[in-house]
Amino acid sequence: MAKLLNIPRPYLVPMILLFSITGVYLVSFNSMDILIMVAVCVAALGLRLLNFPMAPMLLGFILGGMHEDNLRRGLLIGDGELSFLWERPLTLSFISIAALVLFSPLLRPLWERSKAGLDYQAAKRKAAVKS
Repeated sequence: MAKLLNIPRPYLVPMILLFSITGVYLVSFNSMDILIMVAVCVAALGLRLLNFPMAPMLLGFILGGMHEDNLRRGLLIGDGELSFLWERPLTLSFISIAALVLFSPLLRPLWERSKAGLDYQAAKRKAAVKS
């Protein structure tokens, strides 16, 4: 495997493309699959150029199917109602934690601004007491 990395890039990239396109086409003999592969490749390249981290996207890509299957199973059990997501305390706490983690980058500047405002007011009171 280490010897494979010694192959010069101008030879390695076309071989990878050839084997990828051949493999995608041979799975279902559908040329649309090749176009989808090219579209995903262009999207991944664009995200890489915009410095998006690849690890969370790969994790989401891998776990997304499992999440979709389990959500479908839960909806079948709950007769299509989404209320099972907030009826139980455990699921409500998981959803709350996930929402907090998701929105924390938006809430952090507000938290720091309010903290700075409190620090300013405390310093102002302290200066007034000294005077």
